[in-house]
Parts: sequence; C-alpha cells; structure tokens
Amino acid sequence: MFAHAGLFTALTESRAWTVPAHRGLCVPDGTRVRIETSRRTAIRCLYLDEGLRAFGSEPRVVTLTPLTRELVSHAVSIAPVNLARPADEATVTLIAERLASESDARLHLPLPLDPVARKLAASIMSEPALGLDDCVLEANASRRTLERRFKSETGMSLGQWRRRARILAAVAKLARGDSVTRTALAVGYATPSSFVSAFRSELGAPPREFMRG
Repeated sequence: MFAHAGLFTALTESRAWTVPAHRGLCVPDGTRVRIETSRRTAIRCLYLDEGLRAFGSEPRVVTLTPLTRELVSHAVSIAPVNLARPADEATVTLIAERLASESDARLHLPLPLDPVARKLAASIMSEPALGLDDCVLEANASRRTLERRFKSETGMSLGQWRRRARILAAVAKLARGDSVTRTALAVGYATPSSFVSAFRSELGAPPREFMRG
C-alpha cells in the first residue's frame, strides 16, 4: 500500500507508521492494520501471494525507488494480473524482488501497551509541541515510572520516543505543504535549525530532501 498523493497513518496494536508519498507499507498476511487519513489521500493497494516472500514476517515501511513505484502503479492499473502471460509474470516477479530489497524507512513508532504509558504516548502524539513535564503530569504517574515502562515496552527512552513522535508528526505537516519553519514551531522546536538537526538525526536527511523522496 502506498500514497500516490498525500499521506496516511497505519496502526497495529504495538506500532504506528507515518507513510508519506514515495514510501510503501508492506503488510504480511494475517496482520490487522488500521489506516487513518486526515485529508484527501490517493492510496494504491497491491495484493501479492505470500508465496512470493516479498514482505517478510513483520510490517515495514520501505522507500520506493521510482522504478518500484512505477511497477506497482502499473500492476494496480492492470490487475488482476494473469501469470500465464509472460509479461505479467515478469512484472510480478520483479515487483516481489524489488520490494524485498528496498531499504527500510525509519518511519515507525513502537507503542507501549501499559495503559498509563499508552495514555502518555497518545498525549504526545496528539500534541507534539506540549512540554514533556506537562505530558507526564497528565499521565498521573511519576517520571521514573514512565521512563521505565517506555524503555521496557518500546526499547526507547521516553526522550527518544518523544523525539521520534515529534519528527513523525512533522512529516505529516510537511506532506501537507507546511514550511520547515512553521512545522518546527508546530511540533515544539524553538528554532528551525534545531528541528532540522533532529529531523536529520532521526530520518537520515534534512526535511526538504527527505520529502522529495
């Protein structure tokens, strides 16, 4: 599944992914995923037989190269494909090989299952600019307790998790066309330069370069 235009969020019980254009969500068979969009989004879906082993055992978001994106769009446009036709068989085989080899995009956010930690996570995700002390206060638990639960359930410290959540919230705003400066302020960074530094650290590229795919 990928956004031909716009952006969507995918959620399982234990993870959330922010998926802008030029990225694709690979979901193995049997995984329950909820898809959310905040505005008009053009989504393309392609179902592949699990015997092709294109997706792996866990959901993941991959960066789609122009070739892979065009191949998937072509397959969607002609579906259902007929593997008895050599051209269709070659297309599907190439798609499976490309998806299996595409690099993972660091666009996932592990979600804690503990109710108190989950409440704090929801607060941060809904208001990324809110100060951490205010979020902790709303969760009605000690900072030490929350730090321990986030570390044990997400593998990230509370500070690391909050930074990832803010950067993924920023990706959604950038996908809607907001400027870097406006986005930085909206997700709680005092200056665009500090935001760009955090964005690069999390996603491996500065905002404009990353959003160009």
